[in-house]
Formats: sequence, C-alpha cells, structure tokens
Amino acid sequence: MADNSQEVDLLNESIPSLLKRKHEQAMEEPIISAEVDDSMTFQCSLNSQHIFAMVSLPLILIGWVLTGISIVVYTRPEQRKTTIGYLFAFLSFFEFSFLFFALPSFSIAYIPSLTCSTEYPKYKSYIIVYIYPLTHVTKYMCVCISILISLQQWIAVFFPMQVRELCSMTRTRWALLFSFFLSIFLSIPKFGERVINPYNGRPVTNKNWTESSFIEVINYFDDHVFNAFIIFSILLFINISIIALLKYSQFVRMRMTSQSARDRRTTIMLIFVLLAYVGTHSPSMLIEYLDENLTTQLPQEISILRKEISNFCMCLHPIFSFIDYLIFSEKYKATVKSLFMRLPKGTSSNNPPQAV
Repeated sequence: MADNSQEVDLLNESIPSLLKRKHEQAMEEPIISAEVDDSMTFQCSLNSQHIFAMVSLPLILIGWVLTGISIVVYTRPEQRKTTIGYLFAFLSFFEFSFLFFALPSFSIAYIPSLTCSTEYPKYKSYIIVYIYPLTHVTKYMCVCISILISLQQWIAVFFPMQVRELCSMTRTRWALLFSFFLSIFLSIPKFGERVINPYNGRPVTNKNWTESSFIEVINYFDDHVFNAFIIFSILLFINISIIALLKYSQFVRMRMTSQSARDRRTTIMLIFVLLAYVGTHSPSMLIEYLDENLTTQLPQEISILRKEISNFCMCLHPIFSFIDYLIFSEKYKATVKSLFMRLPKGTSSNNPPQAV
C-alpha cells in the first residue's frame, strides 16, 4: 500500500513538469513567428542600413568599370613586360573580384525587397554565410600585392644590380601564389563564422567555430601582424625611403634623372594607393577605437552602423586607385587615352622584359 502511494506521488510530481515543458514548447512557437514578423518589418521599412546599401550600389558599378579599364591597360603586352606591370594587372583583377563579391554582400543583401516577404530571405542568408567571406580573401590579396609592388620598387632602387635575379618573373609568380594561400588562411575565421539556422533560415553565429583556439590564433595574427595600420606603417616607411634615396642620388648625380623620375613617380603613386587603402579600409577600427577611448562616446547610430560605413568606404577604394593611376602613371594615362580616343599607343617597346 505504501508503494502504491509513492508511485502516485511520483506521478503527481511528474505531471507539473510535463505541463511546464509543454508550455515552454508552446511558448517557443510564437518566438519563431515573432522573428519572422520582425524580419518582415526589417525588409519593408527603410532604415540607415538600407540607405548605405542603395548608395553603395552605384559606387560598386562605377568601380567595376574603372577596374575593368585598369585590367585592360595592365594586361596589354607592353605593360606585362615588367613584373611591376604584371603585379598591377593582378591587383586590378583582385580589386574587380572584390567588387564582384561586394555587390551581393554589401548592397543586394540589404536592399529592401519590393514585395515584403513573410520569411527571412534565403538569398540573404546564403550571401552572408557563403559569399561575404570571399570579400575578405580578395581584400587580403590586394594588400599582399601592394606589399609585393612596394618591395620590388625598394629592391630596384636600393639593389639595382640584383634586381633581375631577386625580382624575376618566376619569383614574382611564386610570391603571388604564396599571397593567395596567405589570404585564404587569414579569411578562414570568416568562412565558418556563421551558419544558417534550420528553424528560421537566419544566419547565426557559430560559437563552436569562433571560440576555437585555432581561429583565435588566426584572429590574433590578423589583428596584431596584418593590421591595416601596421601594414600601412611598414609600406609607408619603405616608399618614403625610396623617395629619399632617389632625391639624394639625383642630387649627387649617381643615377640617370629619367629613370630616377620614373621610379619616384611610381613610388609616390604607391604611397597614394596606400593612403587610399588605409583611408577606406580602417573606418571600422577607427570608430571602435574612438568609441572605447573617448570620454564622450560617439553617437549610437554611428557605432551600430560601423560595418556599413566601413563597407561603403571600401567601395570607394577602386575609384581612388583609378584617379591615382591617371595622375602619376604617364603610360597608364596614354593607354587609357588610346582606348577612348583611338590614338596610337606610342607606349610599346621592343626592349627585352625587365624585372621592374
């Protein structure tokens, strides 16, 4: 009899827990539907994120045209005779690729739908999870190529007798291959950072991935070694040292003035490319730094839209690069003029290929 009473007591204790669990499951359904309703509102209403996405669209399309022109210019035979021209061709190609992946990642994914959907858009989830990481690969590749160009210019000025050996086309191709693998390595954290939630189709953070020690090591290397300001500081020092040596050698008549002028113009062009890179790729870090260190915090909307501001600025970089090439590269300017005005190029040369 006592055993039966104990079983009844256990049953009575289990009933409330079962009812509670059923109540929690019932409560979860409205949460999912609320997320869908919130997504619908997000898609229909116009906000600052949507405005940045729509303004970025024409910038990306203009950048496509300008980088396309650069690809045509630097892939011409007379431009590919030197490793510098060869590297500029790849730089233009990866800038074009960056804009290709930026179009869906920075713009299309955040432009409000014409017809409001009752579900989170599947195309947006796929873009955020699978396409957005590719913008990082192409961005890092552009940085690596800029480093290679600056290093080759430095070698050409400081070690002119060894430049053909150190900056041969074979070494340049191997350096490009290494840069490609390094860019993929630095982008690994982004490829697994988000996954698609099977319940509502939204991209969510993959904590198992982001909190792994391997990913933390890569992020540490990216933040403390490959940081935009660190890379900029190193390359700025390299290019300023080139200009200083060229001015000194020109002063004491140690170099031919024509070659010195060409090297100096190329170096100044690279400095402005670097300035454009840092100016367009570092707003996110700058906003974060100011937000953490200023006594009066930045407006909340700026902090919230940090990513959108950074993406918008990155879309400006190809436009600045094109203007920079036109101002400082006579060969680039002449080739562009021949493309649009159908004038004789006058820039071809029968000289054997040079290293730089």
